[in-house]
Amino acid sequence: MSKKKRKRAPEPQSPIERLIRRYPKWPRRIGITAALVGVVAAIWFFADPFGPGPTAIDESGLEVKVGVIDGDPDAEARTNFPAPNFLLADYDGQAVRLDDYEGKAVFVNFWASWCGPCAEEMPEIVRIAKKFPDDVVVIAINRGESKGTAQRWTRALNLPEDLPNFKWVLDTRESVVREYRVEGMPQSFFIDGSGIIRSAVRSGIRYDDMLTSIEQALNFTVPSAVSP
Repeated sequence: MSKKKRKRAPEPQSPIERLIRRYPKWPRRIGITAALVGVVAAIWFFADPFGPGPTAIDESGLEVKVGVIDGDPDAEARTNFPAPNFLLADYDGQAVRLDDYEGKAVFVNFWASWCGPCAEEMPEIVRIAKKFPDDVVVIAINRGESKGTAQRWTRALNLPEDLPNFKWVLDTRESVVREYRVEGMPQSFFIDGSGIIRSAVRSGIRYDDMLTSIEQALNFTVPSAVSP
């Protein structure tokens, strides 16, 4: 008679092994969760949202912080009130400061690469800058995008980057966007030589309307500079 083989007693399992046998999908889910946490942590580390933030190089060669200058959180960029002052970096990392253009009319335009109307109106804004090379400065503020994204957009549209009175600047953390209460895109502000907002357009704008607003700002600045 053959002897029956005795069944080997199951080896004792640890609590973790029992959990894995009971819930076999958990390890995979935990691994995916850990990977996602790692990605978020890496983005957080490199973005450094609470760090000193982006900087620019001023005329003296010093590194300066970008953003709103002496901003009032309760202020609002509106017609016939002072324009909130700011300093932002251009594509070359050089500081562009609004109040450096005192005595000139300033056309501040907020734009982004994903904004269709921005692409439609920007060539006309360049046209304004070329029409008033000595009396008007355009500051085109990119909203929340990297230098690479912004510059690829300007080059794809064959927009000039070397006009002395046209400044392409980056508001990567959107501090100026918030100060100016920018919501829909694009938005434009026309500022006279004393820093007062003379008109604001919270949508796309046609060339003739740009011209009217610029001439209005110039009338408060240097009346003789207005072209016939």
